[in-house]
Amino acid sequence: MITGYRADDSYFDYAESFLNNGITVEQLACTMRLRKLREQIVIKSKFAFSKLKYEGFDVAEKGQYYILRKTRDEEANQIYLKMLEEESDGLYIQDIMRGGIKNDDLRIPGNISE
Repeated sequence: MITGYRADDSYFDYAESFLNNGITVEQLACTMRLRKLREQIVIKSKFAFSKLKYEGFDVAEKGQYYILRKTRDEEANQIYLKMLEEESDGLYIQDIMRGGIKNDDLRIPGNISE
């Protein structure tokens, strides 16, 4: 089982900023956590899948949950925009592309999905 970021269009702006040398890898990790509850789980084996048990479903009412999602996204965008204005001495994509960065570099978050 793998837990990670959802393949969601809302994250592309963050990744694009990193790839354009606009934010550091640490800032990227931070932005990926801004939109809480946006994770997906992938079941990779038949054994793991066999341990799942269907317990039903709940209907998510658009009138209630859309507003919550929109508010959460707007708050995340405000934090992101503020972050773009800040200078950072962190590790940028340009540094990584130039080489010499080791896997144990302290500027690389150990696990950005946590």
